[in-house]
Amino acid sequence: MKAVLREHFKAELGKADAAIAAQDFVTAWIALQQAHILGQRDAIAHTIAHWMMLKLALKQRDFRAGIDQLVPVLLAVPLTLLYGSRRSLSNGTSRVSDSKQMPIPQDIQQILNQ
Repeated sequence: MKAVLREHFKAELGKADAAIAAQDFVTAWIALQQAHILGQRDAIAHTIAHWMMLKLALKQRDFRAGIDQLVPVLLAVPLTLLYGSRRSLSNGTSRVSDSKQMPIPQDIQQILNQ
């Protein structure tokens, strides 16, 4: 992972942690989705993003979302290593098909282009 991506990825995780501490779960989900997009092509970062989403879902007692994050947590490393640069980027939530291409927020796309 490029240093600039790692820096922004960690910043999004920090935003998520702060939002969770403040019980602002909407902001936490947005930050984790941003982190997922930034880290999706790195096996470790991709796994961390899904792990954090799983923990947030369980903290909210959203067991459906938690269950939906279990498979990505387990498969993030092997699938990222196999298909990482060829996959369409997504926000990592369970409500979106993994094969569906999603628009990337402009600020995140600028970071990815660096």
